[in-house]
Formats: sequence, structure tokens, C-alpha cells
Amino acid sequence: MDALATRKLGTLNRTAKAVRPGRPPRVNAQAIIQAAIDIGLEGVTLKQVADRLGVAIPTLYRHVRNRDELVRLAAFQITLIRALPDSRGMHWSELAQRYAESLYESFLAEPQLIGELLKGRLGPHAEVDVLEQFLAALAPHGFSLEAGAQLFHAIGMVTIGAAAGAIGLNTSRADGQPWSAEVRRTLAGRDPEELQRVRRVLPALLEVERIAWQPTLQRLLAGIAAERGEELPDRGQI
Repeated sequence: MDALATRKLGTLNRTAKAVRPGRPPRVNAQAIIQAAIDIGLEGVTLKQVADRLGVAIPTLYRHVRNRDELVRLAAFQITLIRALPDSRGMHWSELAQRYAESLYESFLAEPQLIGELLKGRLGPHAEVDVLEQFLAALAPHGFSLEAGAQLFHAIGMVTIGAAAGAIGLNTSRADGQPWSAEVRRTLAGRDPEELQRVRRVLPALLEVERIAWQPTLQRLLAGIAAERGEELPDRGQI
């Protein structure tokens, strides 16, 4: 074999090795989303996801356009997999209570969900499947589809608002500027004769570690029960 043929063969061998370095890791959109969820949406990066899956960042771009889209898709996934509890033998108010707690904890665990919601990215795509389950669970208790949907959205308003407040409290503490200290500083800077009602009511509220939102939910459920001509059972009896 002459020198030219030898050089060509060597070039072909090197090219083949470059093109076929071995079977690349298999990855799809679902694997990418799950990796982001496992890492945590608050600070996840594409590099972290790529490292976790053992692929290069450009591989991720075949399935997601950027980090924002990845976070949005992962947020949808978290919401969609939030399963309602088994409602057999359960009073409808307990079903509602457990769903509300699940929703609250979901937002508290992943504060990024609140941001996605405020940007309008966490909407019907993440809601319809959960609503379908909720309506199906309430039907045996005599709820019409309209009444079930109204309860579903009322629970959302209570729990999402409570979660947003709790996230704010947690963030202020983490930043070394707790809400209670900021309120005291604000009041100290005002004339002592101002805000008399606020000064009387705030001392107890300033000591809260977590927003107590369940009583508001219970009043909502009690009102719905009254409209249905019934009373809520004691939670200890449910």
C-alpha cells in the first residue's frame, strides 16, 4: 500500500471514530423535565440538567428552547401529577381540604410555580386534568359540574394567595430582613399618634411564623355546606 493510500485510510478511520464515538445517551423531553424537577425549579440550569443526564447542553435544545420553557414545562408536570386523594368514604369537605393542602404545599415547595402563574404560563394546560378528577370525585356527593368548578377555583384563590404570602415571609427571613422587623421599623418612623388601629392589631400578627390560611378555607366550606342545607362534620370525625 503506497503512502497516499495509507494516509487516506488513516483519515477515514479517524473520521469514523469521530462520527461514531459510541451510542449517545438516550434522552427525551420527559427525561429532561424530570431531571429539572429532581434538581428543583428555583435555581435549575440547563448545565445541571445536561450533567445529570450525561449529555451536552445542545442536546437539550432539541427538546426545549431555553431554561424558561423547561421550567414552564416542569411546572406543568408538577401540577398535573398532583393526584387527588381517594375519595371513597370521605366527606366532600375533607376531599376539598386535602386538595387545598396539596395545592398549597406544591406552591410552597416550588416557589417558581408562583412566578409561572403570574406570567400566565401556568394555566389551562396544567389545570384541566386536575379539574376533571376533582369534578369526578365530587359528583357522587351531589355536586353539579358548575358547583364543583366554583369550589375548585375558590380553593385555588385561597391557597395560592396563602402560598404567595408564605413564600414572601420565607424569602424575607432568608434575606435577613424579616417582615416583622420591617413593619416595626416602618411604625417607628411614623408619628406615634398615627396608625392607632394598626398598632393595636399588629403585635400578635408580627409573631406569626406561618400564615394560618386553613380557617379561611373552613369558613368557605362551611358557607357551601350551609347552602346545601348541611353542616360540616368535625374534622376529628371525618
